[in-house]
Amino acid sequence: MINEMSGNNTPGWRSLPSQPSVSRATVLRGLVGTAVGVPVLAACTRDGGTPAASAPAASGASDVTAALGSSYKGKTIGVVFLTLLDENEVSIQKWLEQAAKDAGLDWKFIAVDAKGDQAQAQTAMSSFITRKVDAIVVVVVPAIFINAQLKQAQAAGIPVVGNLMFAQFDPTIAVDYGPLLDHDALLLTHYLMSDQKSRRGSDPVKVGILDAPVSEALVPGRKVFETLIGLDDQFEIVAADYSVSGTDTVGDSTKRAQGMIQANPDINAIFCNYPPIAVPAASGIEQSGKKDIQVYGRIAQSAGVEAVRSGTSPLVATSWVDWPYQSYTIIEQVLIVLKGDEPNRLLALTRPVPDVVFDASNVDEQVPEGTKAADWMFAGGAYRSQFLARWNEVFA
Repeated sequence: MINEMSGNNTPGWRSLPSQPSVSRATVLRGLVGTAVGVPVLAACTRDGGTPAASAPAASGASDVTAALGSSYKGKTIGVVFLTLLDENEVSIQKWLEQAAKDAGLDWKFIAVDAKGDQAQAQTAMSSFITRKVDAIVVVVVPAIFINAQLKQAQAAGIPVVGNLMFAQFDPTIAVDYGPLLDHDALLLTHYLMSDQKSRRGSDPVKVGILDAPVSEALVPGRKVFETLIGLDDQFEIVAADYSVSGTDTVGDSTKRAQGMIQANPDINAIFCNYPPIAVPAASGIEQSGKKDIQVYGRIAQSAGVEAVRSGTSPLVATSWVDWPYQSYTIIEQVLIVLKGDEPNRLLALTRPVPDVVFDASNVDEQVPEGTKAADWMFAGGAYRSQFLARWNEVFA
């Protein structure tokens, strides 16, 4: 699917049918589990300063008037997404367009949904090169899927800016801006441990972990969980199941969660490392009639946020990430390469994507009913003005 969009129009994305397989893109299912999966991102501080209190997403434009130079305007940008079945990739697309609009760039985005297929990603890249776009943005498609096309783009003088391409130092990519794959797991594990201590005092806490063997990208988060739990003698991992199906995730997660609590009747909590696991695992526990087992899930998409909001689900907390911030940063990297400067390949560490844990205490404030969790912005999106002010100065 190709959807052309100008800086003045927001596209209306149609629903896409589920794919029976995602070929080699299966390695990415640790980040986007097709229709129910989500990218796993991380970070904790706001751009350029001291962390500030979070607030609900702001939908209004920045209060800074854009004044970028004319040489940056009117560009054509090709964007290839791994799969727009993922609501968070749709959010990234939305905010890429919004950031360019805020900056008055009048860019034309040619957005292509690769539908989780390597061949379609390659075709999209080749099309952009033939069309001689001014720059290419690649979202969640691994560099190894499109190596030949990346070299062709470099030879054609077309800069490529990546987002989670797993290629931080690839010379064919100007910059790959992506988060640490374990940071939101670190945040959520600390939350789990504090929450369980609050609930159970000094009593021993027995925990389990559910995961799926769909991507090496999941391993860092799992290791963080295992390490932190192992450092506290009050906690014990009594069950670890890393074999949840990557194709029948909902049904298999439900059954495996039920099997875990049946085999370990005194278990207190379950950590879900693969995002699509959390909601069905919580449902399985709820169906079993267990009332005092808590579930903690990594970036459990909108359904997970609503389960947390309900106050009745075993799913009591989910980590989350600021997709709009990521989009503004990607636009800035495109501006940098259009200027002819070299981006900072360590940007994910020096200006990380903000993240948060949603629980009953903050979910209504952070994601008011009727709004989309995918549009959540740290500190209400105050950074949007900071981006524009910097752009006015650097790209005048």
